[in-house]
Parts: sequence; C-alpha cells; structure tokens
Amino acid sequence: MNIKASLIILLCVSFPFVGSSQIRFSETIQTSKTATDTEASLFFVDFWATWCGPCVYASEYLGVLQKQYPDNFYVISLSEENPDIVKKFLKKNPTDLAVSIDYKGETFRANNTRVLPYGLLINANGTVLWKGSPTDFKKADLVKYLKQNTRTKDVNKVFKVQKIKQEVFEADYIPSADFEMKQLKGETYETLVRNSINGYIHYKGFLKNIIAREYNILLSQVKLESNLNKTYEVYIKKGTNATFQILDELKLDLFHTQSKGDVLMIDISNINYWDTNQIDWGINTAEYLIDDSQIQADNVAFKDVMYQLASVLNLPVVTKGGEPDEELHDWQIHHRFYNLMQSNMLDTYGINATKEPGSFKIYTIRKKTP
Repeated sequence: MNIKASLIILLCVSFPFVGSSQIRFSETIQTSKTATDTEASLFFVDFWATWCGPCVYASEYLGVLQKQYPDNFYVISLSEENPDIVKKFLKKNPTDLAVSIDYKGETFRANNTRVLPYGLLINANGTVLWKGSPTDFKKADLVKYLKQNTRTKDVNKVFKVQKIKQEVFEADYIPSADFEMKQLKGETYETLVRNSINGYIHYKGFLKNIIAREYNILLSQVKLESNLNKTYEVYIKKGTNATFQILDELKLDLFHTQSKGDVLMIDISNINYWDTNQIDWGINTAEYLIDDSQIQADNVAFKDVMYQLASVLNLPVVTKGGEPDEELHDWQIHHRFYNLMQSNMLDTYGINATKEPGSFKIYTIRKKTP
C-alpha cells in the first residue's frame, strides 16, 4: 500500500464556535479571485499554515470547489502565522482563494484547532453546518447545503477584520547550543506547539504539556503545582533527551509512582513493523494524519505513534513483550471502533492490543529542596 502526498493531516477533536456573532480576523491578505461576489449563503473557513505541506493540497481542492461554485459560496484560507510569513509564502505558492490572518489565534482557539488542515462550513447566520478535513467536504455536500441555506450575507459582515499591532517578522531562529530554554512572559498556549526547525525540536507551551510530550504520556499522568506550570519556549537538538535538562534548568525534581486503572496493553512480542515506504507525504510536512477514525503517520517512531493513540483514546498505553525499536516507520491505525482497532493492529503489525486493568506511571514534579 502506498499512500501519496494527497493525504491530509489534521486533528480537531472539539468543535465549539462563535455562534451567530462575527468571526474576527486580524488582517485580509487577499480577497477571492474566483468568487463572483462578496455576498454568499455559505462560507468555508480553511485552517492552514505555511509549514503544513498537506494544507497546500487541501487548499487546491477547495479552490476547485470555489471555481465550480463561484456564486453563494466563499472560501477563506485562515492562518495564525505572522502575515509577512504568509505573504512571502504566497509569492511562491499563489492561490485564487481569499486569504486572511488570525494572528492572535482567536478563531483557532475557539475551535480547538490542533493539527492542520481543518475546515468549517458556516451559513450566513454564523451557524456551523459541517466540520472536518477539507478534502472530506464533497461536491454533493456543498450542493445539499446550498439548497438548505438560501439567505445571503456580505462576507465583511460575517468575518470582521480587526487590525492589531503587527510584530516584526524575523527569520527562523537558529539555536547556538544543543538545549535552549526561556520563559514566555504574558503568553499562554491552550495546546502545545511542537515542530522541527533546523535539526531541533521546538516547543512552545506550558511546562506540563512539554514534559508529557517528552515522555509520550497523557497530561493526566503529570502532576505539577499550578504555580510551577508556566509557559516556556524550548529548543532541543534532535536525538537528545531534554527532560532532565529542563528540570535542572528550573531546579525541579521528578518522581514517579504507579497508579492502577484501565490501560491499553500493547503486546509487541510478534510485532511486524512497516518500513518507511508505505506513506510518503514529502519533505518538511507534518508527521501525522489524525481524524475521527484513524491515525496515519509518515516516518514516526513507535513511542510517538503510541502517544498519539493514547491521546485520542485518553487511555494510558503500556507495552509488554519486549522493547520497541527506535527506528522510524509508517503507520495506519484505526481508533474509532475498538474491535476494528484490535483487528487492524493485529493483522497489519502483529500487535495485540487489549483494554484491561493495569498499572501505569504517574510523574510528580516539585521544587528541589534546598
């Protein structure tokens, strides 16, 4: 099986929206070059980022729909990046779609948008009609919703541009050491920002989230006093373990205890790994495709994909039957239906997965005693 770069990488598990009020953006980069009017009955918000390779495919797909239905349908591609970064990207990768900036992430946060691309279809009242991967929104869906929603509204009344003071664009920062860390004053992140830059893993977020991701465990498995859970930016040279460097930097101690409860027991005694040729999303794209039914991953280690599985199931993962290797592999795991997940993992990888009572580690972080 060879899954090409047309596959879409996303994760959005919570869908609150702003209801019937205006949706605020910080800047309009360009208006639609295809839509015949600024008035429409349906509006599609295409959440994307310049670093997300599959987002480009998703936008191209929406561009086709926009050309097929230039009347009463209006697509806006929305990024929360610095507008200078987006403008620079569009010079090399032009689009006919409308492009806007949600620079402070208000609309992203309102929809708990975690991994991209992701899309929302709303009507003239601001009511969400559809949500999910943009490429899952089919022509038949659009035709159906157009018939059901005839009231039109000007795009500028649905989406309000609210100018903010822009920050100066700076080139990607290159750390001078294998580990760098600084506290972020006045910045909070509801979800952890994690990406790869110039051979480093780059984090922005709360300390608890960073530690949980470094250990590939659930947030509920990390205990940390609220006054210690500040936001940080961390650069970690790939291939190094930064947990203890972070703890030493902050003069913290870490202890672990065993807790009992339901776990997903993963028996890897007969594991048969995929190689890295099953999925190919290209260079410098996101690693995961995670939707409401499956996880796909391109060049990802076992422990990292198990972290994603634990997150979507909200269940600690415990491994038995040997030590998993640390090599990179491709993955495709169903998670929506438990029996399907079991058979999928067993048939595809020889992994026996069972939900059962078990024990798992709880990590407690405290200030070092003088």
